[in-house]
Amino acid sequence: MKTTLAFPLLLLLAIITCKKPTASLNSTAWEEYTNPVITPAVLRDTLPVKYYALLSAQEIHGIKVSYPSGNHTSYFEYVADAENVLRTISALPFKRTNALVDAACRMSQLPFSLTGKTILSQEETAAAQFFWNINPNDYIHYECLKSPARHTLLIHKRTKRILHRIESIS
Repeated sequence: MKTTLAFPLLLLLAIITCKKPTASLNSTAWEEYTNPVITPAVLRDTLPVKYYALLSAQEIHGIKVSYPSGNHTSYFEYVADAENVLRTISALPFKRTNALVDAACRMSQLPFSLTGKTILSQEETAAAQFFWNINPNDYIHYECLKSPARHTLLIHKRTKRILHRIESIS
């Protein structure tokens, strides 16, 4: 009889004394986005010189958002020929040893989703409002992984306006 009661009591004791995960464990992945440093940026300083020249872009806006981890995201708005932009970004170099690489930019069949901004700080979304405050149905969405960066390209359907997000990936 004592052994039959001992097991349930030990199990109950183990459950009570175990530490349960806290909310902070779940939030640590997002803490990186809470205190970014935001500075002006220009596309010509972000892309290799040869590729920037091929782009033939007329820059309008650019910011760089740096996170405590050392990662960063840059946002640009410029005017350029869409085919030229896709060709140029697809031609960007990458390390052959990287597993995550796209040889060409891939068009998404769905409109760009604005839900990604929900994890970003208010400072970042305000500074990059030209990127986030859009109607996704007005743009064609492309993604291109050129490790160590992910390029998100939003190409306006009726104008030559290009919204370009370059996110460092590790």
